[in-house]
Amino acid sequence: MEREAYYRRFGWKKSPFIKSTSIDIPIVSRKNEFNEVSECIGGWDRIMVVTAPIGYGKTTFMNQLVKEKPPKTKYVVAFNAYEPVEEVMQRIKSSLPIHKRIYSKTDRTSFGEMLQKKIGKNKMLLIFDEAQDYDNELFKWLRILNDRCNNLFMIFLGLPDLEDKITSEASFRDRKSKSIRLNPIILEDLDTLVRKRIKWVGGKGIKPFTDEGLKRLCSSCNQVPRLLLENGQKVIETGAKEGAEELEGNFVEKTLGQSTETYDEQDAEIEAVFDDSDASKVVNASSYNFMDDLSPTQQDIVKLLQEHDALSISELSQQLNKDIRSLGSLIRKLRGLNRMEVARKPMVPYPIIIRRGKEIRMGRIQYVYTLSDNARRMLAKK
Repeated sequence: MEREAYYRRFGWKKSPFIKSTSIDIPIVSRKNEFNEVSECIGGWDRIMVVTAPIGYGKTTFMNQLVKEKPPKTKYVVAFNAYEPVEEVMQRIKSSLPIHKRIYSKTDRTSFGEMLQKKIGKNKMLLIFDEAQDYDNELFKWLRILNDRCNNLFMIFLGLPDLEDKITSEASFRDRKSKSIRLNPIILEDLDTLVRKRIKWVGGKGIKPFTDEGLKRLCSSCNQVPRLLLENGQKVIETGAKEGAEELEGNFVEKTLGQSTETYDEQDAEIEAVFDDSDASKVVNASSYNFMDDLSPTQQDIVKLLQEHDALSISELSQQLNKDIRSLGSLIRKLRGLNRMEVARKPMVPYPIIIRRGKEIRMGRIQYVYTLSDNARRMLAKK
C-alpha cells in the first residue's frame, strides 16, 4: 500500500515522525533545563553554554525557549545556524518594536551601547544553535556586545566539544557564567511526544500502534528523540508496505530488528575470518602496540572494556559522552566489519571487540560487547 493511502486510513495528513525544527511541531517541554535557564537569567548569569550529543533535541529546546520565554525576559532572538555579524545585528534590530528600530548609524563597536538604550531595563536573550560551527569573528564581536549591553543574555547551544571552543576563546572563558547539559528524554516523555504528534497530524489515540507497540518503539531509541523519529518512520513505512492494521510489539521488534538480522549474517561471515585461533596474526601483531593505530575514541572504548567485562553501546555512550550512532560505527570497525578499515591496518588484530550477546542493561535488553581473548592477551603484554 502507498504511504499516503496508509496515512489516510488513520486520518493522518502526513507522517507524525517527520523530522523538522518548525516551531509549530509538538514537543515535550524540558522543564528542568528550562527552569535552570530561568534561574540563571534571574541570577544574572549572562552567558550560558548548553551542550548535548547529536539528536538530543537542542534545536527543540531552543524553540521551547522562544515559545515560552523565561520569566522577565522581554525579547528572545534565536539563530538557527552561523550568521555573520551584520546579519545578527539586523535580526536583533528587527526583534524590537517598530518605534525602537530606527537606529542612528552604528558600527559593530557602538551597537551594544545603542542596544542598551533601546531595551532599557528589559532583558533580551540571544540563542545561538550549532554554536560549535561559528566563526571566531562572531564570538569576538559578541564578547564586545556582552560588555556594552548589561541587560543582554546569551545561550550557546552545541555539541559537547563546544565547551572546549568557548574555553579556548580567552575573552569568553572569563565571562561564561553557566554550563548546562541536556539530559536524555525519559520513556514517559517519549511516549507523550508520539501521542502528541499523532494527534497533531489528525490521528486518534495511538492508532495504528498498540500499547505494547508504542512501548517497544519508545524503548528502541536509547532516549534519543531523533532516533525515535527515525525508528518510528521505519515502522510506519513497513506497516504501509504490509498493509498492517495494527503495529503491535512483535511487529515493531521485527521491523527494527531487520537491519540487525542482516548485519548478523554479515557479521558471522566476516568474524569467521578473524577467529581468535589465527596464531599467525598474533605473531605478526605482537611486535607493536596496535592501540597506536586506533583513533582516540576507539582507544577510549578499548580502555573502558579493559576495565569492565562487557558494556552496551548505551553504557559506552554515557561514559564517553559520545553520540550512540558514531559509537556504533566505531564498534563495527573494532569488530573488523569494515573491510576498508581492515585492509588499511593489516597489523591490527581484528576483531578487537566481539559481541557477547543480549543482556539487561539500563533497564532493557541490549547487545553487550567485550574485548576478544586475543586483544586481551596482547594488551596484557604491553
